[in-house]
Amino acid sequence: MKKTVFALLFLLAACVGAPEPPPGGLDKKKMIAILTEIHLAEAESQQAGFRTADSTQLYYKYLERKILKRFKTDSTQYHDSYRFYVKHVEEMGEIYAAVVDSLNVRQSRKKLY
Repeated sequence: MKKTVFALLFLLAACVGAPEPPPGGLDKKKMIAILTEIHLAEAESQQAGFRTADSTQLYYKYLERKILKRFKTDSTQYHDSYRFYVKHVEEMGEIYAAVVDSLNVRQSRKKLY
């Protein structure tokens, strides 16, 4: 009986579609684009050569604000959406797979020039 109930629950879970972000949340496509830019900003701030970690962090925060403004979102919407995707591991895995692909493409293009 327990195996039947477990199998039934497993089948029901498999039939449920991918979770959607909450109203006002960022969709996967936008999260991929933002996270790609965020990771580039992190690398840029680390390589900027500031003498203190505080200066590096301030520069990163400046870049982050510019990125969020460019994507017409704010830090609350971004962080709420990020938390949503963290709770949905499969979705976050798909997002980060796309982010890595995007970063690899950019790196390949950079090597060509």
